[in-house]
Amino acid sequence: MSQSFQAQKASSGLMYIFGTGSIAIGVKNSLLGTFLLVYFNQVLGLPAYLAASAMGLALVVDAISDPLVGIWSDRVRSRFGRRHPFMYAAIIPFAFSYYFILQNPGSISEGTISEGELFQRLLILMVIMRLSMTFYEVPRGALAPELTKDYDQRNQISGIGMAFGWVGGAGMASIAYRYFFVETPDFQGAQAFLRPEAFQELAFWGGLTIFISSVISCVGTHKEIPHLHVPKERSIQIKKFLQEGLETISNRSWIVLFFSGCVYSLLVGLATNAGMYHNLYFWQWTPSDIAIFPTVAAVSVIVSALLAGTVARGKEKKNIAVGIFITTIIVGPLPVVLRLLDPYFEATLFPANGTDLLWWLLLIHYVFETCLGALGFIFVGSMVMEIVEDVERTTGRREEGLLGTVSSFIHKLIGAGGVVVSGLIISAVGFDISSGATLEELRGPIINRFATIHVFLGASLPFISTLLLLLFKIDRKGHLDNVENLGYVDK
Repeated sequence: MSQSFQAQKASSGLMYIFGTGSIAIGVKNSLLGTFLLVYFNQVLGLPAYLAASAMGLALVVDAISDPLVGIWSDRVRSRFGRRHPFMYAAIIPFAFSYYFILQNPGSISEGTISEGELFQRLLILMVIMRLSMTFYEVPRGALAPELTKDYDQRNQISGIGMAFGWVGGAGMASIAYRYFFVETPDFQGAQAFLRPEAFQELAFWGGLTIFISSVISCVGTHKEIPHLHVPKERSIQIKKFLQEGLETISNRSWIVLFFSGCVYSLLVGLATNAGMYHNLYFWQWTPSDIAIFPTVAAVSVIVSALLAGTVARGKEKKNIAVGIFITTIIVGPLPVVLRLLDPYFEATLFPANGTDLLWWLLLIHYVFETCLGALGFIFVGSMVMEIVEDVERTTGRREEGLLGTVSSFIHKLIGAGGVVVSGLIISAVGFDISSGATLEELRGPIINRFATIHVFLGASLPFISTLLLLLFKIDRKGHLDNVENLGYVDK
């Protein structure tokens, strides 16, 4: 079979407009993965296991709603296309739930709200946020393989989305550290991380950013609706609905990628969430010490994302992703491991807290680790798109919405899965402020136990993810065969 044809492509401008919508996802991930648990646990006084339980229950709702919305959007026919009606409907509840979840309802320690009331508030707002995220992320993710069928260009569109996501998440975090979490007479040094008013400022600007970026992406891709492929209309009978859905996700490559991506994203979520506790108690930094970190990381990710397509051109995506995951196993936990080993070797294997050398080494490590994570998600996201044509060739159905739940659920695990697991770890090691632990204990034995568990997870999770990824079977030739067979070529 000849492979001299050219698969359908998207313009560069369209890919960037589409990618703008990832800013909202990045801002959301930054909230759920970095700030939310610290706010409810360390500021409002909700025990970490209760906060984790609320987020875990909301995640269950999310797990059920993702495939249902995916299948629904695959079958919808309207003058606004298959995906845009869902995306438009999600924008306002998505932005407003972000805003309200960071408002101050009162403090348990001050007796202005009970644990039960705070738990209920968090659960309700998390469910609203997760459902609105589902209606936004799943259909939007399904747009990517519709916009371009080209094997290499899918690396580009995935990379552009990743870059914009980091601009949103890291940019908002950097602004927060520099301008919101400022020292006051009542919140000096590292305690500035716990200033309640900072979270309310974050709520307003984060919610506004989500609204604006979502509108730009939705309106900017709206003109493409008449040009998108519209499969044969199918009925939405519940029994057939479920049968076809199960047949679609029985694709081996989808199963492999879904579980591999979930495991790896859980690692990223854990690392991101643990970062606030490590910064505050393990490295003993202030917000000003790390204000530059997100900005530098975002720039690095943007460069990596823009170069990803060129670097991977002519290579197999799976091989690159496997190499990234293996490197993560070695590099990711290294600084914490060296610091934890200091007492056993009676030597300083890693620079002492408060030194310039420590700051520079951790900045370099953070940039390198962030780039690895970004590249991993770029290629996994691109691999998800290849499954669309593989399933269509087998079943005769295009199921971008359902198959896109891989990317959607992975993004959500970054923000929520890491929080849930970290919350349970925090309670298990005695990290809750309600436990009565002193600041010295939090900065000593307790944070060391916390860090040790994260080191173990930081090595084991990417190992599991790598083993799963090795089972992915769609290579460049297989994708090209699928595209040509289905007629998705530029004439």
